[in-house]
Amino acid sequence: MTLIKIKNLNQKFVIYDIHCKGDILKVKILGITASLRNARCGKENRISANELKSCRTEAELKKYLHKQANLHLQNFINSGRGLQLPFNQIYKNLKKSSGKSKGFSNTEVALASALWTAAGTGVEIEHLSLSEHFPASGKPKNLEKLKSALILADGIIVSTPVYFGDRGSLAQELIDFIRNDKDLQLQMDHKVYAGIAVGAKRNGGQETTLIYQLLDMIDLGFFGVGNDSDTTAQYGGTGHAGDVGTMSGDDYGLWTSMGVGRRIAHVSTLVKKTENVKLKDKANILFLILQDKDDKALKYVNELIEPFKNIIKPTILDINQQNFKRCIACDVCPTHIGPDEDYRCIIKGGATDNMASLHKHFLNQDAIVPVVYCPDDKEGLVSNYQLFIERTRYLRRGDYILSDCLAAPLVLQDIGSMDNMHIRILTSLIRHHTVLLKPMIGSLYKEEILNNEQIKSKFKNFVNKTIALTLGRHIAALKDKEGAGITRYNPVGYIISVEKDKEDEKLCLRNKMVKQRQNRLNAVARKKLLLTDNTKTK
Repeated sequence: MTLIKIKNLNQKFVIYDIHCKGDILKVKILGITASLRNARCGKENRISANELKSCRTEAELKKYLHKQANLHLQNFINSGRGLQLPFNQIYKNLKKSSGKSKGFSNTEVALASALWTAAGTGVEIEHLSLSEHFPASGKPKNLEKLKSALILADGIIVSTPVYFGDRGSLAQELIDFIRNDKDLQLQMDHKVYAGIAVGAKRNGGQETTLIYQLLDMIDLGFFGVGNDSDTTAQYGGTGHAGDVGTMSGDDYGLWTSMGVGRRIAHVSTLVKKTENVKLKDKANILFLILQDKDDKALKYVNELIEPFKNIIKPTILDINQQNFKRCIACDVCPTHIGPDEDYRCIIKGGATDNMASLHKHFLNQDAIVPVVYCPDDKEGLVSNYQLFIERTRYLRRGDYILSDCLAAPLVLQDIGSMDNMHIRILTSLIRHHTVLLKPMIGSLYKEEILNNEQIKSKFKNFVNKTIALTLGRHIAALKDKEGAGITRYNPVGYIISVEKDKEDEKLCLRNKMVKQRQNRLNAVARKKLLLTDNTKTK
């Protein structure tokens, strides 16, 4: 990856291609399958990066995956399925042939599609199967190799089967392995996680599996992402495979998994550490007070940010003091294609709806912190949370104005409160194409925050990672002269919106919008990036 640095020379900006100290920074994405059904082990039977890269088109990839799925099905047929042997006997025969079997399991097929698109962005890819380290019977083995692979990766994709709306036990073993190794957990800092879930039904628990696993991985310190804007910014890859060898026929599941590959490659590239640039301006963080009582959340935010005002520029919006009409879910949302500065929701309420006056605050933010107060005693509690979240629909459908911003909720809740607001916030924010970080949850007892120091520590981490991601975003903006990286909303499932999109394309309105957004992002990057003295140019 060639990085971009800038220098102010007589008030003109000169853009250099540079190397950091040592070799060019190369991003590596590690794909992990968490299924025992691969019936294989050994490095030689892993997903081959070279074979994936040899697939030049999506059609070639699907042909390759179909072949691998059939090879895997043949393993079962050869082990007794063709003779209709009971599964326990088939399983014994599969174990005997371990290391000789060929092909990809369903979770491997889905993962391979993600690795293919990741490789297409220029990153390195690698694959391992957790069954090599956590076998069905017996003790874990080769854990140092697993640890080394995790440390060397910049981004990690975990592809798991679904069990009762949750991950498989191998994925749980991985999470516990990281949790129980403090050194390894520290090494996960600035790494990115994304997930794929494969279930037997189209709505077989894939989304809940992805959400639960995402929550655990960001709690371990990972940046968390879903799939990309091409695949409507959802929670990850959602595969449908009701039997052995059927995942390769699930075009929608492969499509969502491909989005995972592109998304994790993109964000892993953004957060790859650099040594030669820094921010000469403060990081912009937007705090949204969405639920409060007696201004407790508002006051706490002001206290929390005070020590960081030398490196962040906070904007605090007390949403509870604003008026909002309900979202009416327009088929043509947003009303038109135009510059990000335009307020493009159909609701123009004036004094009865304040969304238009707030719109300018959503631009040029580096991070977003939704804030909610959750007391047991709800009397006097004021909440505009759901109304506001619904009304941000036009921001998402307006080609993801909040794309690549870091996001994490700040929740102050009484001990025993079961509001689960942090989960609701995270699952809504990821749909805005943001990057997620662990929630900051304050435990209240008699209105005192018992873990206040922990919240401060988490917020410090949030600020540091905001700066890291912001640097990457600004570097990318300077490198992207043609606006190729600008996100675009794909109106999957909205018939009228699809037709409107086609008409807009004829008028070239989107091309103009892309140019306007790219100019805005480029200008912000030039203003905020500073070249340091140790830069090496080429």
